[in-house]
Amino acid sequence: MYVYILRAKQYKMKNIVPYNENTFDFHKKVISKKRNPNTDPNYKTMVLSYNDAIQAAFTSYDEKFIDNQLEEIQRIGYTGVDKERLLKLYSYKAKIFQKLKVKMTTRGDNIIDNICQNCTISEVNSFDYILPKDEFCEFVVHPKNLFPSCTKCNSYKNAAWLEDGRRLFLNLYTDILPSEQYLFVEIEIEDDDLKLTYSIDNRNNITVDLFNIINTHYEKLHLCQRFKENSDVVVSELEIEINKYKLDIPINRIKEIVQDECIAQKELLGHNYWKAILKLALINNEKYMSRFN
Repeated sequence: MYVYILRAKQYKMKNIVPYNENTFDFHKKVISKKRNPNTDPNYKTMVLSYNDAIQAAFTSYDEKFIDNQLEEIQRIGYTGVDKERLLKLYSYKAKIFQKLKVKMTTRGDNIIDNICQNCTISEVNSFDYILPKDEFCEFVVHPKNLFPSCTKCNSYKNAAWLEDGRRLFLNLYTDILPSEQYLFVEIEIEDDDLKLTYSIDNRNNITVDLFNIINTHYEKLHLCQRFKENSDVVVSELEIEINKYKLDIPINRIKEIVQDECIAQKELLGHNYWKAILKLALINNEKYMSRFN
């Protein structure tokens, strides 16, 4: 008898396929949808006048994007009313950006994954700017500079993106995550009280530059703490399933089933998927499993 312990739809921090059409055409389409506000009757004319410079910037962006070297991008340096006009091109609730969100969150099997891949916790309800819009307003509607995200990750990230010339956050369009485990959870049990501590560690010798970006991404977005805050649901689901089937199946067999499914889940969803890592740590903790004997 085979028991499916982990039925819920799962998500990983994963790469998203980037926008695959002409990016500057998207910029022009956004402009075409805008209207001249009463306070700026020449708005569209002025925004269109920036197009030659912005098209050149888009070409540079797309080239650096392919090489995963966006930190080398030089900004145009718009200020004042020019900058304000460009920033007004973006509105998350506008239909063109809602359609873009659906496009970017729809998998190849036509299923929408509406989970923020920056954290794998919350739903997508905003776009994150890979290059911050305040510094690079020319890319405010560049579709490869917009990443589906939750507002919590956005608020933590804010305008930070570089430190000493190095990126602080993963670009999940272009950064390929390693198969080696770097996320770990420590379990402490006192008087039946369960204490979980997530941490990032490079004990499996991931390339230093990549690990540094992973580390600052998790640190700046407070992911280990957020995983901990959301772990009660994972623990409860596991305990409900174990208690449900332990009368019919030996605990050791249930443990094997959970372990096999978590391993398969990590292969499918990522070796550092926080829920699978937690469940594996729990079923391999003798003190925790003893409560089901």
